[in-house]
Amino acid sequence: GSILKCRIDNESLTILSSIEIFDYSTIFAIYKLKEQDSYLIGTEGNGLFHLTLSDDGDILTRFSGHPELDYLTIQSITEDSDDYLWISTYETGILQIHLSSDGKTIESLRFFNRDSGLPGNNIQLVFQDMEKNYWIGLFGDGLSLLNSTAFSFYSPGLTPETNNIIYVNQVNDDYFLGTPTGYYLFDISNNRVKSFTDLMQRTGKNEISSYFVDYDENIWIGTRGGGLFIRNASGNLRQFYRSGDSGKDYIMDIAVDGNYIWMGTLNGVVILNRNNGSEKNTYDINNGLPHNSINQVFLNHEGNAAIATKTDRLYLINAEQGIIQGNAVLYGTVMNEVSSFCQTKEGDIWAATKGNGVFEFYGDSIRSFSRTEMLMSDYCYSILADSDNRIWIGHDRGFSRYNRNTGIMRTYGTDYAQGGICNTGGMYESPDGKVLIGTTQGLIVYDRQKDKKINIAPHNNVNFITINDIRYPYRQSYSLPYSKRYSVRVNYVGINFSDPDKVYYQTRLVNYDDDWSKVTTEREVPYSLSDGRYQFNLISINESGLSQDTPVTFNISIKKPFWRTWWFILISLGIMSGIIVIIVRQREKAQKKIQIYLEKELEARTSVMMKQKTEIELQNLEITDSINYAKRIQTSILPDFNKMKETFKESFIIFRPRDIVSGDFYWFEKFDDNCFILVCADSTGHGVPGAFMSMIGSTLLQDIVSRQRISKPSQVITLLDKQIFSTLNQNVELGVSNDGMDLVVCEINVNTRHIRFASAMRPVIIVLGGEPYYIKGNRSSVGGESVIEKYFDDQEYYLSKGDTIYMFSDGLPDQFGGVDGKKMKIARLKKLIEDVADLSMESQKEVILKFYDEWKGSHDQVDDILLIGIRL
Repeated sequence: GSILKCRIDNESLTILSSIEIFDYSTIFAIYKLKEQDSYLIGTEGNGLFHLTLSDDGDILTRFSGHPELDYLTIQSITEDSDDYLWISTYETGILQIHLSSDGKTIESLRFFNRDSGLPGNNIQLVFQDMEKNYWIGLFGDGLSLLNSTAFSFYSPGLTPETNNIIYVNQVNDDYFLGTPTGYYLFDISNNRVKSFTDLMQRTGKNEISSYFVDYDENIWIGTRGGGLFIRNASGNLRQFYRSGDSGKDYIMDIAVDGNYIWMGTLNGVVILNRNNGSEKNTYDINNGLPHNSINQVFLNHEGNAAIATKTDRLYLINAEQGIIQGNAVLYGTVMNEVSSFCQTKEGDIWAATKGNGVFEFYGDSIRSFSRTEMLMSDYCYSILADSDNRIWIGHDRGFSRYNRNTGIMRTYGTDYAQGGICNTGGMYESPDGKVLIGTTQGLIVYDRQKDKKINIAPHNNVNFITINDIRYPYRQSYSLPYSKRYSVRVNYVGINFSDPDKVYYQTRLVNYDDDWSKVTTEREVPYSLSDGRYQFNLISINESGLSQDTPVTFNISIKKPFWRTWWFILISLGIMSGIIVIIVRQREKAQKKIQIYLEKELEARTSVMMKQKTEIELQNLEITDSINYAKRIQTSILPDFNKMKETFKESFIIFRPRDIVSGDFYWFEKFDDNCFILVCADSTGHGVPGAFMSMIGSTLLQDIVSRQRISKPSQVITLLDKQIFSTLNQNVELGVSNDGMDLVVCEINVNTRHIRFASAMRPVIIVLGGEPYYIKGNRSSVGGESVIEKYFDDQEYYLSKGDTIYMFSDGLPDQFGGVDGKKMKIARLKKLIEDVADLSMESQKEVILKFYDEWKGSHDQVDDILLIGIRL
């Protein structure tokens, strides 16, 4: 083949010269470099050339030191925004190269092929879009998208065992990649293995299950049944520990600190003294661990070891203090199997589990992450907290990455993991910020320096709108006739080539929604619309929270029904106004007729009412006169208080009927020179009924005490009970009477101050030496219909001079009042008596009456009031 040098002038093509130096090759691609007259030439089967055009002669050269470029079949050459050249080849995949400033030297070279994740090696072309994604067109294998060059995949070995990376670390400038048979020293920059050390023969053909590289570059090697080995920096390897217990010698994980070697085994955690290899402690189910099979021993910032095993909580081991059991309980299944731990810069511990996702421990609290929180899988095998505040979680055929700053979870599938399972000890962050993930198929490397994706907001796009199950294409407005209800569904998508699965949406229908919806991944929103004007708004948001400045919109207009149009409403108002005027006038006429009739009727009724009022007033006056006369009779029956004052100078009686006449009454009689009988009684009812009972009671007491000469209080009450029952139940045909009374009968020896009293339902308060005593009576009333044998006993006390006796009806304790309108009650009366006990009896009466009036306030008096006080 040859190259023609031409000039285009005035729409004509002029051949200037021909370069005849490709005798045995067909030229498929020519790309002009930024340097003047420098080109890259891609050929069929003869590789890549550099061509410099010059007046002194054209110079065609190959790139020295890269024989792998000599026999390629190159389909196309393109350059991206970072000055990398992408060379599409047939059968070899894609080359990414970076040239020196003069364009003659290759500074870096990288292959992308089927082993890197492409569906094939026959590449037609590569195109970079505005989001810095690479679109790859293949022969027969469709279109592929490379949305980041930050991830690389390496398969350093030739067999499944030598590609199974179970441990990753760094030794000097090389990466240490541990496998079940040995380890690699790997140069990632040049994608080559520096060395492989086979350990199978030197460990007794025991397969290797774990590694640890310490700060002295000692390599600790755990085996499946063969115990622990150490290989020092000089290359000497020796057995460090073997117990003879097959469970302890099966070492799942190793951790090393300054003093101790920590081993997670199939038979618990074994701690060895680093200086001599002796066992310091062993922890298993017999001394506090929840399970013997240990997946990982993770040393946290405080030097404690977090134990990954089957457990329902976090277990830590301190080398000196022993097991530290966490308080927070893991939920999910009863026993979670923890596979791996990591710790953030803030000190929070994260746990990866097999089946229940990831748990974060902070203080005594727990937060969980599962598929519900967009985790790729609930089966998690490895975990790492990197220096950018992100959590990496390894799964089967993929991994997840959680950004703690934004709260966004991102998942990576088989395109990155190449179908392998992420190994428990296989995650590592290098000092320069690379994240390395060991899998059963090889090594995944993430280089944050290459993760320079342009943050572009997704393009908003409405696909179609469905109205009552009929699909319509998107347009700026929709006008609909009136219907009671329209079912509307809007289907939309945000276009983001870099990560189409990480597009989020917010919608708002103006005049329907009060605010924007919550952020969601749903791509359709339903509405049920009545008549009105609406505007739909859509915003698409990418993983970083960026969106377009202007939402995509369209309008929906649904016509009103005719009865809600302005002209119909105006006509209706006019008709209604006319009807109202007619109705009002008719009502006015009717009202006038009714008013005339009512005035006449009122006149007649008023005359009748005035006549009835006069009759009622006369009747009321007669009744009041009768009651007042009854009051005079009742007052005349009550004994004269002055007679009691002759015997007890210090005494008082507070007597306040609720009505004109009272059901409460008092009675006293000087029985002989030394004996004084005093009665305080509360009859059934008040007013006129109560007054009748009080008159009966007074009469019967006069007969019992004065005529029959009975002074013993219990006998007085017993006789009174029988006589009242007999008196009130003579006419059985009228029904049995329930009327009776509660009372206290007190016998006082004036000389000896000996008192004896009996009580029917009424208590007595005695103040002895300034201390009030509340004395209950018998639980039976006097009279009533009861035929049960009643018993009234006497209570006797010897009082001293100055002691006081108080007898009262229930009118005072039952009075409502105070701030809350509650009853006064016995307790408050007792406190009142205690407060006034030192005063003279007359002063006591004044204080008690004042307290009662203030307590009652605006409340009605609920019952007759009777209170008798005597100081001996």
